[in-house]
Amino acid sequence: EMRSLQEEMKRIFRGEAVNPKFIQGMKKHGYKGAQDMANYLAHSYQWDATSGIMEDWMYEKYAEKYALDEKVQDWMKRVNPWALQRITETLLEAEARGLWNAKEKTMKELKNLYLSIEGELEGEGDDNV
Repeated sequence: EMRSLQEEMKRIFRGEAVNPKFIQGMKKHGYKGAQDMANYLAHSYQWDATSGIMEDWMYEKYAEKYALDEKVQDWMKRVNPWALQRITETLLEAEARGLWNAKEKTMKELKNLYLSIEGELEGEGDDNV
């Protein structure tokens, strides 16, 4: 079946990327699962930057399901905090580049999360010195 790029993106987005069963499945893969989730967002962002296929609600869902969901966030901090940092960075960059007109509350939470992760990762590095 032929679909437009935007239609296909929405199908994959709903059916996989933000589907709770998909997210639960990724959790079973630990470090790699978290990295794969970061890659899903990165690829969506890259497609949006070149083709304008993402809508604001889609970025909001990525933020809600990948970065700001407490259970997912705690899991990522344990298994792969770098993936969580990458997710947060990508979302902040999408907003900064004008690809996403984010809600003010979402942006505040993402900025706070980014600073928190950055501090934790720097702290881990200090322990190894």
